[in-house]
Amino acid sequence: MTTVRKILHSGTSRRTILAGLAAIPLGFAAGRPAFAQSQTLTIGILDFLELSLKPVFEAYQAARPGTLIEYSMLPSTGAELRQTLLTRRISGTLPDITYLADIFSTQFAEAGITTDMRAFLTSGGPINEGSFAAPFLGQYLMAGGDLQGGIFGLPYGADTVVIFYNKTHFDAAGLPYPDDTWTFEKQAEVMRALTVKDGAVTTRYGAAINVPWHATYVPGIEARGDTLLNDEGLYKLTTPAAIETFTSLWNLVNEGVLASETQLRQQGGTLGAFTSGTASMFQGVRAHVPSVRAAMTDDWDVALVPTINGVRKTGMGSIAQAITPSGQANNPELAYDFLNWFYSEDGGMKVLTATYGVVPPVTELFDSPIWLDLPGPPYDNRVFSESITFGTMNPTQIPASVQSVVDSQLRVAEEAVTLTGADIATSLAEAEAIINEAMALELAQ
Repeated sequence: MTTVRKILHSGTSRRTILAGLAAIPLGFAAGRPAFAQSQTLTIGILDFLELSLKPVFEAYQAARPGTLIEYSMLPSTGAELRQTLLTRRISGTLPDITYLADIFSTQFAEAGITTDMRAFLTSGGPINEGSFAAPFLGQYLMAGGDLQGGIFGLPYGADTVVIFYNKTHFDAAGLPYPDDTWTFEKQAEVMRALTVKDGAVTTRYGAAINVPWHATYVPGIEARGDTLLNDEGLYKLTTPAAIETFTSLWNLVNEGVLASETQLRQQGGTLGAFTSGTASMFQGVRAHVPSVRAAMTDDWDVALVPTINGVRKTGMGSIAQAITPSGQANNPELAYDFLNWFYSEDGGMKVLTATYGVVPPVTELFDSPIWLDLPGPPYDNRVFSESITFGTMNPTQIPASVQSVVDSQLRVAEEAVTLTGADIATSLAEAEAIINEAMALELAQ
């Protein structure tokens, strides 16, 4: 029997998983010496991953008798995550391994929160740089500066955005399910058909899509033939492609068929709106699946995002885990062993994919039955791997500090457009000016 003990730490809770499962010995990485038993590995995880990672940690402890994993909860919101890890870095209380979002890879590397993972990737274990899907690993590659060439994170999963849809709502409305032929116009048409109103008040939205999220607007701009940044690395929010992207979505918000970002916050975000039945569709990633399965009572499935002008583009990104330079136990050998086990088909990946929470970021596992053959819902698991072909990244050169300005200013623009009827092009121009001022300051450093 495995017991769980809750410990408070730096304003966050730590749950300690105590060893006690039946031992399932696994061979240590080839060519590496066995480490001493009765060691502790500390890991800081993003709060929404606890459901998926808890059985992984329990399985590792069973595979390494006497080893203890302590994990602390990190906030998943950007500003809070930055503050928490920067504070722990200053106080010398970083865990041995910490989780991070892709937009923080440069900032955390420069702040000494994460260390260069090339030491691990060249340590002779089964996991090396070539093990990972290049687009996802590339998010943690330093492209310039003193850290150029360093890799400051390993992708936890291969996340691309797909459509989650409520089959029960579709069936009740007599509508066919989304398929690979869907266009953006078709999706908008179905959203209108699924929307339920009480007078002028929407009681059920056709969809919940976070418009100010980069995984929404970057694919839209690229599908319309443009890019988010210009050659100087500044934002282009007033191009025809950008204006059309935001207009097509904010018009649906104004129609009352698409929930605004403000409305979504009141409903627990896109995930909360979907699982509560307040929205018939939402755009999410594989990491959302465990939460949907746990909370959803209606039947549901997933589909590819629709095409725009005949082009299919979807958001792509990842969260990662990285060894820290000043962990509490400061035990890189144990961290190396955990990471090699974590990414193996018969180790962490087998346990983690069974929770429905991840598409393996290791390329040789893209076609593995450990996740493709899981029973539904979702029933069409191929959607998550096929989406990788159409994935587009948020530009990696955007600093985390600027991304926070982008997120804030696009929320301001959305509120102006949807609450006060402001002109979309004007609102985007105002956002662009403030964002590029922040970007110019970063580029000048």
